[in-house]
Amino acid sequence: MARGHGRVLTRIWDDPDFTALPAEIQRLYLFLISQPNLNHAGLLPLTLKRWSFKAYGLSPAVLRTQLAVLADRRFVVVDEDSEELLVRSFVRNDGVWKQPQVMGAMVSGALEISSRRLRAALLAEVERIPLDELSDEPGRKGLSPLQEVSRHIAALRAAFYEPDPKPPAAALHEGDEEGVAEPLPEVVEAGSTRARGRFPLPLPHSPSLLVADVVDIRSARQERPDVEEACTLLADLIAANGTKRPNITKRWRDAARLMIDADKVALSDVLGAIRWSQADEFWRSNILSMPKLRQKYPQLRLRAQSQQQRRQPTDYQTYADQGVF
Repeated sequence: MARGHGRVLTRIWDDPDFTALPAEIQRLYLFLISQPNLNHAGLLPLTLKRWSFKAYGLSPAVLRTQLAVLADRRFVVVDEDSEELLVRSFVRNDGVWKQPQVMGAMVSGALEISSRRLRAALLAEVERIPLDELSDEPGRKGLSPLQEVSRHIAALRAAFYEPDPKPPAAALHEGDEEGVAEPLPEVVEAGSTRARGRFPLPLPHSPSLLVADVVDIRSARQERPDVEEACTLLADLIAANGTKRPNITKRWRDAARLMIDADKVALSDVLGAIRWSQADEFWRSNILSMPKLRQKYPQLRLRAQSQQQRRQPTDYQTYADQGVF
């Protein structure tokens, strides 16, 4: 069924990345997220000629140029060979991940993607879903929203899984960032002996895994000093601000690891963002976990740079002056 409306969050007008776009590029982005055939995965067929009739003076060439800007700023991912477009952050910004049933529809929509580039981009976005914000209280079906959404994520990984042509050692080292790893154990429903598929997981082989355990599956990763340093600093500074010291969970470590490995943020910049956020009166009450720090890092960096340029006298000016992130 075609969508009857598009969802635009009012906070988009406080997003420095969005407000830095020219007006015509902003208009194109709003046009894309309001298309009736945009599915729950954020996928659209690339129909430049059809879109060009939606405003006077548009042409496929103009749209291609404008889309290149959105792609360069990472608002969309485009594959002209497969004639597909992905609104990159749609699953997170549209609240799809908060509704288990809609997440099921998202997986179905994702299966329509033929582009490997778009599949990789969507998997990267799924890794950024703040699962720690979902309830772990069992619902009417016996599973909590956290477990249900985790099951859908596991299904997506299984559907997009491709064998890595690299040797197992290389796949184990590099597969996490790309969402690809060596063949791994089968995923089965709790209480079932029927295999449901495979998904990338850098753990030793074992007969089977329960889908309900997907959230905790990566806890066997080897600890990393850089990840531990970042998580410990954030927990310590949160406590120093008068809030109960949070536990450093698997999700904290996953967020820090992905921030360093997948987002390519240097450890020194991660630590600088932590210090800056916990010294700022507004952000200290909003950044209370490592997943939230990762989610808001681009915004934090831009705010810090803006204050550095204005040279506002603040308690945390030293961090901005040092250019720590």
